Amino acid sequence: MTVNLTPLSDLFGVEATGVDLSRPVSDADAEAMRDALRDRLVLVIRDQDLSPARYVESMKIFGDPMRQHLSKLLMPEHPEIAVLDSRVANTRRDDGKVMPIGSRDWHTDHTNHPKPPKMTVLYAVKLPSKGGDTGFANMQAAFAKLNDDEQAELITLKTVNSIEQDVGYVDDATRATFTAAPQTHPFIRTHPETGKKAIYVHPGKLARFEGWEPDESRAFVNRLLDRVLTPDVTYRHKWRPGDLVIWDNRALLHVAHTDYDPSEGRILHRMCLEGDVPV
Repeated sequence: MTVNLTPLSDLFGVEATGVDLSRPVSDADAEAMRDALRDRLVLVIRDQDLSPARYVESMKIFGDPMRQHLSKLLMPEHPEIAVLDSRVANTRRDDGKVMPIGSRDWHTDHTNHPKPPKMTVLYAVKLPSKGGDTGFANMQAAFAKLNDDEQAELITLKTVNSIEQDVGYVDDATRATFTAAPQTHPFIRTHPETGKKAIYVHPGKLARFEGWEPDESRAFVNRLLDRVLTPDVTYRHKWRPGDLVIWDNRALLHVAHTDYDPSEGRILHRMCLEGDVPV
């Protein structure tokens, strides 16, 4: 085995060096990285130089590529990849401020799908001169900190999820498909491999809790996240050129920080890997 694995924080996250994804990876290295990702939830593979074709192929180590609903950002020759470029990011309707994808709130990905992705991957193609970190929060640890009564209450909740209406990277046909079929998921998700429970939510795609009003639902989620997203359950990734970061959507929330000049160009190639029905 040639891959070296080093923890990135006390609670979660692991760095992999000594592996080149532009070439076939040994079975031992692939198994070691899968095990590390299962146990540490975020895997940072350093110093990669990948063509789009090789990027797609290499991620099959971790799962099957999933077609994303970011329909206007998909790479024509490799539609498994969405190109996230801060120079063509969304702007907010109210004040015109640039809002790079993933920067609005802490979230897990694609909860408007019946089988949301188990993993999301970002590969750094171009980075700004400073800033542009990605934050991760271990929602298994956040849930575990709550008292038994609150855990029992949260486990009863189910979220109804639909695609946002104010994003410019989804075409009308794709938006109509997901608007017509809202998806219901447990607010507390059980990991299919480890059995651990995590707070599982995308505030932007949360239409409401079952049996609740929309405003009441969003206010409840905001209050809860404000309380549980504390430094002890978070890791802030500072990007380096050639970083490939893969994380477990079933256990984490993430957010893109906006402390950089988007006109410089922060370009990340994004993939998602097929998941299963949340339970």
